[in-house]
Amino acid sequence: MQLKDSNSKPSTNNAVDTIQGWLVNQIAKQLGINAQTIKVTEPLTRYGLDSIDSVTIVGELEDWLDAELPSTLLWDYPTIEKAANYLVNEVGVTPAQTETTQPVAVTEKAQAAPKEKAWGGLWNKISGS
Repeated sequence: MQLKDSNSKPSTNNAVDTIQGWLVNQIAKQLGINAQTIKVTEPLTRYGLDSIDSVTIVGELEDWLDAELPSTLLWDYPTIEKAANYLVNEVGVTPAQTETTQPVAVTEKAQAAPKEKAWGGLWNKISGS
């Protein structure tokens, strides 16, 4: 039986996987899409992520990781895979939880509801959308 060192590659992979899972869930929640349709290797703009959504998610990520992050993180690292690898390997953050987060299911109501952007849907009210 081989023991794994706490600094071994699997713990780094676990941290990357955990951050990827968290990002998938947050992006799905923010955009009102099914988490299972999100691929970590696809550019986030493919899913309709805009700058307001991106800054909101980075702010939540900062809270979750208890770390200060650049607000442009998801533009500088435009895939979930690249962002998670950067956070673990370059910034050195490690999420408190060690298990990979499971994708959240999007309810029919969330899928059918129109997407309201930040500021309580103010843009939709102004533009008449």
